[in-house]
Parts: sequence; structure tokens; C-alpha cells
Amino acid sequence: MSEVSGAPHTDIAAYVLGVLGEEDHVRFETHLLECPECQVELVEMYHLPDILDMVKKSWPDPPVKGPGPRVLRMLLADAAKANRRRKIVRLATAAAVLVLVVGGPLTVLSLTNREPVITQAAPTVVTSVVSPTPSSREAGPDGGAAPFGWSEAGNAVAAEVTVQEKEWGSAVELELRGLIGPMTCQLFAYSHGGEAYVVNNWSVPAKGYGVPGSPDPLVITGSTALRKADIERFEVHKQDGTVLAVVRR
Repeated sequence: MSEVSGAPHTDIAAYVLGVLGEEDHVRFETHLLECPECQVELVEMYHLPDILDMVKKSWPDPPVKGPGPRVLRMLLADAAKANRRRKIVRLATAAAVLVLVVGGPLTVLSLTNREPVITQAAPTVVTSVVSPTPSSREAGPDGGAAPFGWSEAGNAVAAEVTVQEKEWGSAVELELRGLIGPMTCQLFAYSHGGEAYVVNNWSVPAKGYGVPGSPDPLVITGSTALRKADIERFEVHKQDGTVLAVVRR
């Protein structure tokens, strides 16, 4: 509290007891409106009505009138509100500190990763390239995509073809393993009469597909005007004409 008439805290008690001079009384009320510390102390003093009553009974009549009831009620109400706010702030601060101390690591984790995920590196498995096993995909009742066939066992490149009937011909999906680049390839669909139709072409990077170090297969989609029933086989060619894989029914 700031000093009003020279001695700290003396003026609060004097004000409550009504023993301040007129000048000091006005000066203290003006100060009290702007001093939260004095307001809180004033409320605390008024929490002891029995003691104050005993003091008032033995004290001589005050030289000036005590604080007006209207001003006093207003000051007491404001001071009580300020006191409650301070208690709430202290409790909230203590709770926040407790959360930071107890849940510190979890808080840091939630700030650095919105959705923390614990991952474990999968062991590296190196296997030789083999022909794929028959696919579990079956044609649905609506005539959806169904396996056409697989390349012969023993080929360096393993291929699987899936075909879906369309109004305009057939949609084709090719899955390849055992490709080592760099090279350019083409997929051909052959009719029963021996005519070749280009389904798609692509390039293979040096890392390859479906090989040790790059285990994921290459999946290519394309299309042909041939109906599924009109296709006798598919062939995967290198750009120089070398046949890498043949897929028959």
C-alpha cells in the first residue's frame, strides 16, 4: 500500500474506525479507489467484525463522520471482486504448473506432433524373384475386373494381367516384378488371329521394380479395343523387341 499520511497500513485502520481528520479522510478515500492492495486489506479487516465492535465500544467519539455507507459498500464490493479474481488466478496458475510438471513430456509430444505415431522399422528381407501366385480377385456379378493370367514360372520378369470388359473394348492392368532398368517397355495385346495392339508403354528407372532394394512392383494401366474374349495373350517387350514376359489364359 502507498503511504497516505506517513505510516503504511495505519490509515486503513484509522479509516475503518473513523478517526481520520477530514483532509486525511478525503485523501485516503481517493487513494483507496485506485489501490487494490488497500482494498483487499480493507476487506480483510472487515472480516473481523467482533474485534472491531469491541474496539469501537471503547473508542471515543470520532472527530469526523466515518465512511459513508454508499461509498463503503461500493468499495467493499469492488475489493471483494478483486480478491476473488486474484484467488482464481492463483488457483489457475497452480493448476497450470501442475499440468506442466506432471504431463510435461506428453504436452511437448502433442505440440510437436498433432497425431503422434510410434513406428518400428520393418526388417529388410531379400528374396529371389519368383512368378506371382494366382490372384484372389474374382470377377464380380457386374462383370468387374478379373485376372486374365500370369507369366510362366522361371521367367526373369513376373507378370500378372487383369482385364475388365468395357463398351469400347477392355481396360487392362499389368503388374510386373523383376524389372531392372534403365529401359523402355511396351505391353501388347494379341488377338486370336495374331494381330498386335499396343496397350501402353513406359520407362523403367535404374533401380527397377520388384527387385532387392526396390521391392514394390510396377503397376501399369492401359486399354485396348479388343474384347476380353478376343484376346489370346499379352506380351511385355523391351524397346528393341526383346520379349520379357508372356501372359496367356
